[in-house]
Amino acid sequence: MSNAPINKASTTESPISEVSQSSSDGLSDKQVQQILLTLLLGGTVVSFSNSALNPAIPVFMSVFDVDIVMGGWVLNAYVLAMSVGLMLSGYLNKKFPFKHVYLAAIFGFMLGSVIGMLASSMSFVIIARAIQGLSGGLIIPLSIGMLYQIYPQQQHGRVMALWGIVIMMSLAFGPLVGAYLVEQFAWWTLFAITLPLSVAVMAMVWRLIPDMRSHDQETPFDIIGFISLLVWLLAMMVWLSTLKIDFTGGLLSSDGLLKIATLGLLSIGFLLSAMVWWAYERRQRHPLLNVRLFNNKTYLHSNIISISQTVGLMLCLLLLPVLIQDVMGENALWTGVVLMVATLVASITTHYAGKRVDKRGARGIGMAGITISALSTFMLAWCLYQPKLWLLMLIMSVRGIGVGLAYLPTTTVGFSSLPKDAVTEGAALNNISRRIISTIFITLSTLYIGSRSAQLLAAGSSNSMASAIQEVLVIIAVILIFTIPSACKLPRAP
Repeated sequence: MSNAPINKASTTESPISEVSQSSSDGLSDKQVQQILLTLLLGGTVVSFSNSALNPAIPVFMSVFDVDIVMGGWVLNAYVLAMSVGLMLSGYLNKKFPFKHVYLAAIFGFMLGSVIGMLASSMSFVIIARAIQGLSGGLIIPLSIGMLYQIYPQQQHGRVMALWGIVIMMSLAFGPLVGAYLVEQFAWWTLFAITLPLSVAVMAMVWRLIPDMRSHDQETPFDIIGFISLLVWLLAMMVWLSTLKIDFTGGLLSSDGLLKIATLGLLSIGFLLSAMVWWAYERRQRHPLLNVRLFNNKTYLHSNIISISQTVGLMLCLLLLPVLIQDVMGENALWTGVVLMVATLVASITTHYAGKRVDKRGARGIGMAGITISALSTFMLAWCLYQPKLWLLMLIMSVRGIGVGLAYLPTTTVGFSSLPKDAVTEGAALNNISRRIISTIFITLSTLYIGSRSAQLLAAGSSNSMASAIQEVLVIIAVILIFTIPSACKLPRAP
């Protein structure tokens, strides 16, 4: 596979108005613009729903009178089902026309919204989120694959910057809108609010997107790979949920060492089984997930960066509400404000970085972004000694600059290094890798914070939670620094 650097862009206009005449599918400028707008709205529906609903898990627990384990399955079911959708996206994209698969995915998301809106128990809420996760797992890689197919390589940076801005804006305003709906109306409005947007997307797909078919419609389905990975994911989710129960009392209990040993053995078992699955997939002519794409060094290193950035971003998003509300004792509204400002900064930076990566490649901008992300994470850990809202907002904004420079530009060049017909598979592999590793890392980090804060509290520390979070933030910063060599392997513009 080619590792050629990104070509120099010929213009600096917006990707909405600027479309190359060399589209491999013979689409007109107007058609490409219509497809872009449709996919952006579809991505908005998925991202907004996810960011608006996940913070409301405590509300569901209270309304349906369930414990944290059952409440956690609102998120776990979504992640697991989305992973299934990501697995299926590459095969379905080759087997059926894009328009039909995308319509089915949007309809599935609408169905999940209706079931959630009418849910009479927590079980139905979980089922609704699973259906939405499955649909979202199809929508995201299909959208990215289509964008890479209809735009020439020299415009990938800008069009992906626009995609990133829209997704980040949805993620930024989702929690604020979700909190308002729950407070002013009822929990079911979190599902209902996406229905009008979903209907609009379905109408746009039906009217505006042509019936584009893949050139490879005879691809067999890797049923063994699918079932084995699904069982592995389900077992991992159940295991992680069990860990939350086992370690509630911290690691200092009498059987703490036994729990640590069990954790280690199970971790080794999951790792070995994953390696067996990986070896099996590499030998398949038509694998469920094309892990051979990692033979492309540009794609491999871009994934290393995107995974580390995702882990850091998700952990900061998880820990920031704890810092502001539990440690600092501030109102939950301030959490939304800080997150929104940081995300807006990241959106603006992403727009700038998308244009720059088309002209100068991703090596320099990736190294700068990783460095800023790491240093700002160290600063975030340092400021917890005397946390102030304005200081948190400033540091998270600086971190937003780092994420905007490092995440999407490096992911863009990774996808651009793949053949156009492999981008959907590459996007699915990237997304499922990020989600699995992030889920594991976040769960283990929360377990560490709980046990470490208990230990510090027993030792007489008055700031035990903040101190434990500081240690996790330092670990994140160190992980980010270790990805700088991957940025050095990315291509520069000619």
